[in-house]
Amino acid sequence: MPHLTVDPIVTASSIVMNLQTLVSRSLSPLESGVCSITKFDAGSAFNVIPASAILRGTIRALSTDVLMVLKGKVEQIVTSTAEMHGCEVGITYSADWYPATRNDEHLYEEFSKEIGAMVSVSGEVLEVDPGMGAEDFGFIAEEIPSSYFMIGQGSGTDPPTDVGLHHPCFAL
Repeated sequence: MPHLTVDPIVTASSIVMNLQTLVSRSLSPLESGVCSITKFDAGSAFNVIPASAILRGTIRALSTDVLMVLKGKVEQIVTSTAEMHGCEVGITYSADWYPATRNDEHLYEEFSKEIGAMVSVSGEVLEVDPGMGAEDFGFIAEEIPSSYFMIGQGSGTDPPTDVGLHHPCFAL
């Protein structure tokens, strides 16, 4: 009897929807953060309410402080939403979270711009906006003055292969 169950699909769906306001209502518009639920697993039959649901996703930010704010808010939203629906919940974070990768300004200005220009087709470094890509180089940059830059890839042919690393058409 569906009316006598606690439905983890409804609960997990509510969690996903509630997390969609996380960045817009927890961070200043001048800060950057991302919260994405990228996997939702529940049940194996079309006519049975499952016993559990598993959500997986990622939170990212351009600073460790903002990342910790997001982490705390995720826990608050997930816990309170599950409680509201009468569900138990557990939250597990991967041990391999990544700090933001930040270039040492002096090293970038004095070294990386010249090296980058050497490998660039146009002979100059293309400046890009900060991104949310997780990169273990951030751990190195926290300890040692560092500069990170991307050397592109892609064929420029049709179909184009110059797409992002996690795009389904990515190819070297």
